[in-house]
Amino acid sequence: MYSKIKAAVVGSINMDIILGMQRVPEVGENVLGTEYSYSCGGKGANQASALAKLGAGTRMIGKVADDTNGRKLIENLESNGIDRSGVSTAGTQTGMAAIILDGDGRNRIVVYEGANAEIDPDEAAEFITDELDLLLVQFETAEEVVTRCVNRAISKGIITVIDCGPAKQFALENMQGATIISPNESETLALTGISPDSEEDVLKASQIIKERSKAEYVVLKLGERGCSIFDGNDLRIMPAYPADVVDTTAAGDCFTAAMALEYKRSGDIYKACDMGNKAGSIAVSRMAAAASMPGVEDLI
Repeated sequence: MYSKIKAAVVGSINMDIILGMQRVPEVGENVLGTEYSYSCGGKGANQASALAKLGAGTRMIGKVADDTNGRKLIENLESNGIDRSGVSTAGTQTGMAAIILDGDGRNRIVVYEGANAEIDPDEAAEFITDELDLLLVQFETAEEVVTRCVNRAISKGIITVIDCGPAKQFALENMQGATIISPNESETLALTGISPDSEEDVLKASQIIKERSKAEYVVLKLGERGCSIFDGNDLRIMPAYPADVVDTTAAGDCFTAAMALEYKRSGDIYKACDMGNKAGSIAVSRMAAAASMPGVEDLI
């Protein structure tokens, strides 16, 4: 379905340690965990894995260290058929994320940037070439890296999708005219000062992001409520698909990848977001990050 699409992802590559427990301890309290595991992650690598599993030709642009975790992450990219020519191994320490997962499948994540904070903006931008159809970026790398790569892709007419995670203040004004900009609820609050709890607040926040970024579409990821789409005139809420939640880690990354591919294929933002909702609902029903990503057979 998406095999003719060529995509690139600029972003983070992390080793995740997933710490399972029935509930998160209070300050000074010890609780017994249920299980722990390691998984290949990072918002950038998660999105690259999702794109590749959905059949797109995928290039990863990022940085790890030449250490045990870095080598495992490179092997994981290669095993998923991802072009890792844009991944430098000259970092000082490979990035890591500690994911605390409670008994209800809700997560809390602590990210250690490591090599992700050492990406050279000019070197990363060189891998954004004319044959690409899509570029996906997130905020787990330096702001200058994101801005430089987005602006290069826009100048080349490449469909550009900005995932605004993790939550932080960001100079959206320095990236004008991306195709889709997509924060979740906490990221929307960080960018606008508005928590998108009601439809009125969703609209207000979307208008602010649209004005600051001049993106063609503002898509807010609203968790179990689904997502919203704002094109500068109309706002539409698209409900989520029902799901048995096991682990919400990387659900937003999965949504973003599926949405981007379907938008490139169909040119229809509503079909694209519906596909994103479907993919996200599958991801939350599975454990871990990259391992939870659905394939085309799951979506059709």
